[in-house]
Amino acid sequence: MKPYHLLVAASTAVLGPLASASHAAAQSLEQAGFIVRLGTDTLAAEQFSRSAAKLESDLAVRVPVVRRVHYVAALDAAGHITRFEITMQPLGGAGQPVRGLVDFGPDSADVTLTRGDSAEHFRVAVGRGAVPLSAFSHALMEQAVRQARRSGGDSVAFEWLPLGGQPSSPSYVAWHGKDSADVGFFGWPMHARTDRQGRLLSVDGRATTVKVLVTRVKTVDVAAFAEAFAAAERARGPVGQLSGRDTVRATLGAAHVLVDYGRPHKRGREIFGSLVPWGAVWRTGANAATQFTTDADLVIGDASVPKGAYTLWTIPTPDGGSLIVNKETRQWGTEYDPAQDLVRIPMRRSALPLPVEVFAIAVDSTDHGGVLRLDWDTSSFSVPIAVSGTGPAGR
Repeated sequence: MKPYHLLVAASTAVLGPLASASHAAAQSLEQAGFIVRLGTDTLAAEQFSRSAAKLESDLAVRVPVVRRVHYVAALDAAGHITRFEITMQPLGGAGQPVRGLVDFGPDSADVTLTRGDSAEHFRVAVGRGAVPLSAFSHALMEQAVRQARRSGGDSVAFEWLPLGGQPSSPSYVAWHGKDSADVGFFGWPMHARTDRQGRLLSVDGRATTVKVLVTRVKTVDVAAFAEAFAAAERARGPVGQLSGRDTVRATLGAAHVLVDYGRPHKRGREIFGSLVPWGAVWRTGANAATQFTTDADLVIGDASVPKGAYTLWTIPTPDGGSLIVNKETRQWGTEYDPAQDLVRIPMRRSALPLPVEVFAIAVDSTDHGGVLRLDWDTSSFSVPIAVSGTGPAGR
């Protein structure tokens, strides 16, 4: 055989298996996307690809400002993440890119965050199988679910790893049959529908504090979403936090009253009896518990409330329900302790002439003191309030 033919034969012998391996790798590459919605608003769009050795994702995110996010996660033979590289690029005029690098060891992770020329380094205690946390990336949630599916357990523990140097957060994947699972999200379950391999088909976050609905799609034009998000931000300003904080200050005779609360948006959703169930304790806002302070003794409804600091909770019902004045303060809005209740006061419910988009608390003056009002969607819940000694608040 001539040298040329020997070279061709040798090349075929070497390249043939390589070409077959390359074809097999291409065949095993999975690609899909997720759309993240809150009510009628789209908050994020994600396109990702997954192979046996790598998970790569590209996102457009609106909250709190519009940004593009890209990450690459290296996977070991067991499918766990060993290295994670992420870049977050704001698309508006404010802010600068943030780059993150995480190297996972057997019992810790080394994290480096770089903003401009400044780099921060953290070492975080974390177990094998931990999953980095990147806002609105459900390819990473799918990573946790697929790990749990491979382990074969009905309930599998893992840890979320925030990238800012905070401690890891314990979590779990708990299976319900072959096609659904709950994924723990800071103490509350994300309800996921899956296929037999653990791919996420949809996610319902309404039992958590974020309340998003997530849909899997074949492909997402992330660049088009980013352009639309950026145009909306230029026209109307940044979305900011989903439920911004606000305060209400009122003077009722000798009393100065302050209410500090989170303000969720309606976003096309039915609120009372749906998003906020009838007959269940509600945080009366969003995020941290609603704070209430008074520097004078009050009568709310027919109940005495001494001067001091409290939190306000409600149990809405179609005929009004109850306002709860609780003695514990500065807790998160999911941390309600009924043993700390001072009083429960009947509320009155009335219909609003027009829907209210953003939840609002108000204290209105009246001839006998004032009225504490909670307005959202088409409902207004109210209770009279007055300084103690000036007459019953309800008159």
